[in-house]
Amino acid sequence: MATILDFVHSVFTKVYEKDSFIFKEGQESDGNMYFLFQGQLRVCKNRPEEKDRTVKELFPGEFFGEIALISGRPRSMSVQVLSPSAKVGVLNKGVFEKLERTSPQFLLMLLKNTFEKLNRAESKLESIYSELHRKEEEEKGTRTESEEKSSEPTGSSSTEMEAQSSPETAAAETTQG
Repeated sequence: MATILDFVHSVFTKVYEKDSFIFKEGQESDGNMYFLFQGQLRVCKNRPEEKDRTVKELFPGEFFGEIALISGRPRSMSVQVLSPSAKVGVLNKGVFEKLERTSPQFLLMLLKNTFEKLNRAESKLESIYSELHRKEEEEKGTRTESEEKSSEPTGSSSTEMEAQSSPETAAAETTQG
């Protein structure tokens, strides 16, 4: 079965060292998409005040950066090298547009891959929603239990408490003791 790499002949390669970034979240699109030939990368989301969260790991044969290339929007995530180094193929917008015009198979593979990414993202969202809903239900149950406990009598009636704190009771206690 052919892969998207079979259609890409006009890429230049670049080697990135461990911990370096191919691009960072929020960075303007450079008009390139990338193919991982060797090494391992992580796709991560910036989280203010916390450690970046790894969304996905990439392995040889995978590509990334196509959304910013197509949309022209800033990068939505960062991509960082995990392995000692990574060899990455870079496909610029001009070559991409030529492939759009001359290779429907390339577009079909790109579309299929993009739908797979979308399906994975949708599954993750469903999982997150289910977990949030479960926690919300647990919290409601906890609140209901604590509300019930706070409305239960504590063993002393209010008239007993009033009698204990009245001046007559205090006077009687002092005269007895």
